[in-house]
Amino acid sequence: MNHREHWLVLVIFSLMIMSIPTNVQAENASDAILAADDISLTIDFGNGTILQFDNLTGSTVLEVTSSTFDIVVEWFGPFAYVRNIEGLVGAGEYGWQYWVNDVFASGAVNLYTLDEGDHVLWRFSAPIPQSQEDPTLLPGAAIVSSAGLGFIIIVYIGTSRRIR
Repeated sequence: MNHREHWLVLVIFSLMIMSIPTNVQAENASDAILAADDISLTIDFGNGTILQFDNLTGSTVLEVTSSTFDIVVEWFGPFAYVRNIEGLVGAGEYGWQYWVNDVFASGAVNLYTLDEGDHVLWRFSAPIPQSQEDPTLLPGAAIVSSAGLGFIIIVYIGTSRRIR
């Protein structure tokens, strides 16, 4: 190898070293999330059943909820969403929603960190049952019946005049 080839190898090697990412996060005790104490957890099943638990400990809403109830979590990449608590499954736009200290929380349950004394409320939102009766049916039936009866009367009168 001549002098130029040595320099070329050195430059290529330097470029390769410089292209390696250097923003690696250090994982140590200061990065850990400390568990909060005195957490209260309320579950409102939406059918009149409400369960309350006090003096719980945990660092996230997911941790506190899963330590108290049987839950099913659906993961979307690094984000966890609760789909089922104690067998009650949400579907579509209805399901489990949570509040922390009476403020609606729209974030993933595994990322919401709790502070000491926080109150977590889970509420199952269900569709409001619609009555099977259509309120427009009666007026519509009356109008159609009246129009039909009127048509029959007109046809009867018209044909009775021709027969005479």
